[in-house]
Amino acid sequence: MKRFRFIIKRLLSMIVIMFLVSFLVFVVLRMSDADPLTVMIGNNQSTPELRQALTEKYHLDDPVHIQYLRWIKGVLSGDFGTDYVDGQDVKGLIMSRLPITFGLVIMSSVIGSVIAVIMGVAAALRKGRPSDAAISGLMLVLSGAPSFLVSILILIFMTKYVPGYSFIGTYTNFGEFLQRIMIPSLIMALTFVAMLGRITRSNMINQLQSPYIATAAAKGLKQSNITYKHAFHNAVIPVITVAGYMIAGSIGSTVIVEQVFSLPGIGGLLISAIEENNFPIVQILVLFMLGAYLVMSFVIDILYTVLDPRVDLK
Repeated sequence: MKRFRFIIKRLLSMIVIMFLVSFLVFVVLRMSDADPLTVMIGNNQSTPELRQALTEKYHLDDPVHIQYLRWIKGVLSGDFGTDYVDGQDVKGLIMSRLPITFGLVIMSSVIGSVIAVIMGVAAALRKGRPSDAAISGLMLVLSGAPSFLVSILILIFMTKYVPGYSFIGTYTNFGEFLQRIMIPSLIMALTFVAMLGRITRSNMINQLQSPYIATAAAKGLKQSNITYKHAFHNAVIPVITVAGYMIAGSIGSTVIVEQVFSLPGIGGLLISAIEENNFPIVQILVLFMLGAYLVMSFVIDILYTVLDPRVDLK
């Protein structure tokens, strides 16, 4: 019952946050100097008749709150609206770009988290030794390296020294898809390695120095069981929580990598929509990214209570 109340409370708060943020974004866009009619007309000849027809079609003369209610009603029914620039269906545009963004997030988080945990545990087991200093130093350097700069440097290296590598073009099969996102995913994974690696090392050292570990050793348990069955289990629980929040946040960080590597993902679509004052795309992508972050955070909170029943649900 306690968990049920927690879930209901979190779901209600998520819904409220999404409505408030989406309304704020909706209002701010319409308070800007951008004119939706100018964006829609583009290079076509603007006439009073055309402007009036578009105003009536998109209900642009309605009060802002009425426009928002009409838009959010459409979103809830699966209608994301029409692209102001090209007149395309916004839902179709987003769905065509989701594979790239989701591919980047999934691949980078899996690779980065696995490497981080391995490096963190290895450093903790060799605390004070040269290998510990080397691993810790590498993670410290990675934590301070700007993603944009790293992306540019790796892109220059790949195009100059790797024969046949090209970051331009489309993919026609799953193999080409993986090839396109592999290098960008590795770059995004560096953030996971830097952050989660240091947390794993710190937690692992704390666990190995805990009294229950000494008690287990005194009872004659194998060192491998003490290290990986007891210490590692307790050390990795907070890492999973942080990893979950990083995964949720990495959806937004794909913007930089997608721009540098010319990947047709959600991030690039958001940047171009902002530059073109393409309100329908900006609105739905902000709502989508916020929703993804809130859902991921919610799942991690629930998972944390399952992994560690001692956590009090509030």
